[in-house]
Amino acid sequence: MDEFYIEKITEEVFEKARNKSASHKKYALAKEIEAATGLSYRTVERAYDKYIRRSAQGNMPTANTIEEFCKYLDYKDYAEFVERNKAKERVYDPPDISQKDENDDSSVGTATVTNQKNWRSISIFGTFALTLIIAVYFITENKASEPSASAKCMTWNGDAYEKISCSAGSYSEYGTAVEPHDQKRFENFRRVNVDITTSFFSEQNQKPLLWYYKNENGEIEYYTAPGFHPVNGKTLKAVTEYIIQKYVPLHQNKKSSFLSK
Repeated sequence: MDEFYIEKITEEVFEKARNKSASHKKYALAKEIEAATGLSYRTVERAYDKYIRRSAQGNMPTANTIEEFCKYLDYKDYAEFVERNKAKERVYDPPDISQKDENDDSSVGTATVTNQKNWRSISIFGTFALTLIIAVYFITENKASEPSASAKCMTWNGDAYEKISCSAGSYSEYGTAVEPHDQKRFENFRRVNVDITTSFFSEQNQKPLLWYYKNENGEIEYYTAPGFHPVNGKTLKAVTEYIIQKYVPLHQNKKSSFLSK
């Protein structure tokens, strides 16, 4: 006889006895089976110790005991039990018959199996929860790095662009237009003051680094990127040597810029 089936038969026998007996203690279950099969309750208890309690004191049931167990389960014999249970062979999940009186130490073995299942479930849930927390964290961080829905516009403040709510209206408090947010222009476009020490051209290819606009007062305004004037929309021009010589002072308005006697 295959011990796999012997164990399965024994567990089903005690499950059936548990459903019939008012008490779920080992002795009561053994007496219930004794009355129905004619087997000695001592023989039944030894089978209980081995396969239900998982105790080293238990003994493997004899072939006669297993045949009696099969009849108790309403099978003709052991062969019929095996034949009818082949479809579930090796995937058997034993019934839980550990719901006994708390003073009955026979529940120890089955409780251990139950605890293992509980810990496995907790572990799976914990892994899922941790993955979910990490995903939410990164989504939140990415959202936080973007302009909020209410601040996805910008306006010129006289020296640079600053973020502003699109619901602020057509014009900001500076009197400048509220525009859709342009990340490149927002980061790179500035109005700057210059002097003779300013780098006007790239050292690598001599291309201009600044662009200018001559306003109504004849003053030159300098900007860090090409494009259009942020207020009147006029096209900015690339700085030239002529503009530098004509409009950029040779001396800074500092004491160190002048000779002393």
